[in-house]
Amino acid sequence: MARFFEKEIGILIDDVSIGNELSLCECGFEECRPTKPYEFILIDYWVIHYCVDGEGYFQIRDKQNHIHPGDLFMIPPHTKNKYFPAASNPWSYRWIGLKGTLAKRILETCNLSPEHYILHHKVDSRLERLFESAYDSLQQNQRLKALGVALQLLDYIQHSVYSSQEDQLTSGELYFNKAVHYIHKNYFNHISISEIATAASIDRTYMFKLFQKHARQSPSQYLQQYRLEKASILLRKSPLNVTDVSYAVGFQHPPYFTKLFTQYKGMTPSEYRKGFLIQDNTP
Repeated sequence: MARFFEKEIGILIDDVSIGNELSLCECGFEECRPTKPYEFILIDYWVIHYCVDGEGYFQIRDKQNHIHPGDLFMIPPHTKNKYFPAASNPWSYRWIGLKGTLAKRILETCNLSPEHYILHHKVDSRLERLFESAYDSLQQNQRLKALGVALQLLDYIQHSVYSSQEDQLTSGELYFNKAVHYIHKNYFNHISISEIATAASIDRTYMFKLFQKHARQSPSQYLQQYRLEKASILLRKSPLNVTDVSYAVGFQHPPYFTKLFTQYKGMTPSEYRKGFLIQDNTP
């Protein structure tokens, strides 16, 4: 069998962060042998894999996805997952890891999110060279260059991979994406499920079915979770008090926000913020 890499595996982990907004924290490649599925440890950053040859399987939220050459798949932070090579045709892949406050927003422009974590593509020599160049730059401790290459890679995914895939989306996926986009742009307002459906040009019943299929939750649950995630960021990063945070992310009743946040995070908003203040003040 032809070798795709000089070595079977290479992993680079960089704990030195260039800034809080975005940094390249990991690069690697692996030419796999058949293995049994096993669950990977949870990570606190985003990892984008690119399958250059062979086949494999990526399992997330109990859904197993068949990965082919050219496909990209992403592991969001703090998300249980399994991925493993196909026994008859084990894959080879490259990957990069990103962290920072802007990582999620940048990846969303590539249509990569916790709800949409696979981009089906074709074998692409340009894309593989960008993954390889990011690895080579990080290996030489050229952190700024490596991050620059990673941004080129993401720009290429956005304009060459996602744009070509967008033409192949089903009408249901397009409607779902329109609804999600409306939520992301208007979550801080007092929006109703009917307004979201109208913005996506579909009725409420069909939208509910789309969210169950693509997000495995109802539209209202998705909106609520998105607001709570935005509230978490404000509690960590802003000086707003809890009441103002609740209004800023679209909740009309602060006590109800506190109740939901406590159920979601297992602690009150004040306790959540205090935990980060303690971490920040630790010498």
